[in-house]
Amino acid sequence: MKNLKKTLCFTIIISILCFSFAYAGDPTLVSRLNKGLGKIQEWMIKLSTPAAAIAVGTGVFMKKFSFGDEERIVMR
Repeated sequence: MKNLKKTLCFTIIISILCFSFAYAGDPTLVSRLNKGLGKIQEWMIKLSTPAAAIAVGTGVFMKKFSFGDEERIVMR
């Protein structure tokens, strides 16, 4: 029984190592992942830029219409 467990563990470790190196060395897979992550990054930047502008504009209007009263600026 111990030999069976050792053999099974050894086989699993070897198969994991073989498959991980096979996929890590494939340049098409890596390039596809990089392209996909690049597209996600561009999409997130396109969404976050208007959101940041709205946040800055809101802050400017809050400061402008508080008329020097700092307690009015606090978000509740």
